[in-house]
Parts: sequence; structure tokens; C-alpha cells
Amino acid sequence: MRVVNHVGIAVHDLERSVVFYRDVVGLEVQIEHFHAAGEWFDTLTANSGAVIDGTNLGDEGFTLQLVQYEAGGEPEAMTGHNRVGNLHISINVPDAHAKRDEVVAAGVPDPTPVVEIPGGRSFYVLDPDGVPVEFMHLDHLW
Repeated sequence: MRVVNHVGIAVHDLERSVVFYRDVVGLEVQIEHFHAAGEWFDTLTANSGAVIDGTNLGDEGFTLQLVQYEAGGEPEAMTGHNRVGNLHISINVPDAHAKRDEVVAAGVPDPTPVVEIPGGRSFYVLDPDGVPVEFMHLDHLW
């Protein structure tokens, strides 16, 4: 049986991203801080001299790993729906309109309007590094 262990995102500012994914998205901190560096990490990532700090957040059955490169990372994020290989994260919520109101109240800039999708409602925001985050209400889940 295959089970996804985690989804990882390299971020520019770990603390800022933790605040977004904890306070806006609603994930809980699972591992507050970890550090990775050394020969094993160089070999694993094919990135000699890489050093990261990270945090794991999640909820039931989902873990999001945020990592900030202290050495060996690229400074520019190339995010967006139209870029091959880029991701977006979709979070189920019981009420897309209420969640959008929360997001606006939290000061997150430029959330899209809530739109009707097959079987529910959805809207997007961007995380602090421009990764699209979708909040989705699917009628059959609630």
C-alpha cells in the first residue's frame, strides 16, 4: 500500500511561512524545527554543501514540510499554475465563503473570489512565496 509521507516546499523565510500555514491554512505544527546538512544530505539531494532548517505541519493524514536553505538554495521562486512541475495545495473546508472571510481578516492579499466548481465551491490565495493555496468546499464531504 502506498501512502504519501509528506509534501515539501522550499521557502524563502521559514518563520513567515510557518505563520501562514499554521494561522491562515490551519495546519498544526508537528515538528517545530529540524536541521539537515552533511554528506548524507548532499548525496540525497545531489546538492553539495546544502544546509536546511525546517518545520513539519499537518493534520489527519497530511504533512507539509517547509524547508529554508541556509546554503545551497536558489533565491528565486518560480511558482504559478502555468509553470510545468509547480504545485498547488488544496485544503478542504466546510464553508469556502467563511474561510475566505477569515483569510481577508488575516490580511492575506488578493484572494480570488469564491467560485462554483463541480460539486462545490473554491477560492485561491498565494502563500508568502507565491505557491497557490486553494480552499475547497466539496458538497459530498460535508
